[in-house]
Amino acid sequence: MFKLWFLPPMTAIMKQVFLETVLGEIDALTCATFNTLERQYSEEELVKAIPDFDICVTGWQSPRFTKRVINRSQNLKLILHSAGTLKPYIDPLVFRKKILVTSSKNVIAEITAESALAMMMIGNWEVKKWMSVIEQGGWKERDSCVPGIQGNTIGLIGFGAITRALLSLLKPFQDVRILVSSLHLGMNEARALGIEKIPLEQLLIESDIISLQTSLNKETYRLLNASNMKLIKEGALLINIGRGDLIDEQALLQLLEEGQFRAVLDVFAEEPPLPRNPLRDLPNVVSLPHLGAATRYCRQRMGRDVLDNLKDFLEGRTLRSLISEAVFSGMSEY
Repeated sequence: MFKLWFLPPMTAIMKQVFLETVLGEIDALTCATFNTLERQYSEEELVKAIPDFDICVTGWQSPRFTKRVINRSQNLKLILHSAGTLKPYIDPLVFRKKILVTSSKNVIAEITAESALAMMMIGNWEVKKWMSVIEQGGWKERDSCVPGIQGNTIGLIGFGAITRALLSLLKPFQDVRILVSSLHLGMNEARALGIEKIPLEQLLIESDIISLQTSLNKETYRLLNASNMKLIKEGALLINIGRGDLIDEQALLQLLEEGQFRAVLDVFAEEPPLPRNPLRDLPNVVSLPHLGAATRYCRQRMGRDVLDNLKDFLEGRTLRSLISEAVFSGMSEY
């Protein structure tokens, strides 16, 4: 029986991910060792014990698999990651050592797309504005109306798992034009999907709703900056569900204070943002505390994904959430 090491401490969030029934199945399928320390293992603890294990489960608050740790992992065959990006948790040396790696990123992407759609609805139905009107005893005028979703041009920046899932959620909206800016989208695929591939600057000019959901890396750091954000049309809605550092936050703040456009922000350059950060309470901004994919359903699916991939491995099937080195290289840095 394979020896499995469950590395994350069983914090409240990990108990949401790994229900007792899932942990029970993992324990029954392997000779499992669980983290009972209520803290993250140190690198020294990992280096000392890792040679004994065939499989590791990782997740939030797991220690990093450094080169030193990987070089001590003589028997390690599989790392099952219960969260999204792997870059904070493993060195790419694992791929050269032929260690299989999975990630629950597609589970997370599916629900992050749901949150992106919700943010479009919140922003373009002007929920914050009309809640404030009601709370202050007011009511709408007879000629009041909101931008809504139908009839708009929606620009999606990035073409990964989140965008693919979001495109499915947008299908019922028949009267929308969808633009995508991404190096990973080919013209033939764009035509097949009924969307338009265009350069970033053109997307910013033409879109009524802009959703930013690309990975953060050296190439995308402050992808939206003081220069190109000036191209965003007046009154448009900008949504960031990717990473805070995809946007130059100071330039964003200036344009929002000027009333150039509106924003729904789920991520910030510093998290949590300081209490005095103006982005918390500008009237044309809805700020959220990095909710991302934080639904009960998603958390439980993440734990189930780990179990499903474990069963795939034990039964000799192709791992459904297997990550290649190429996919790893495109993941966010944090």
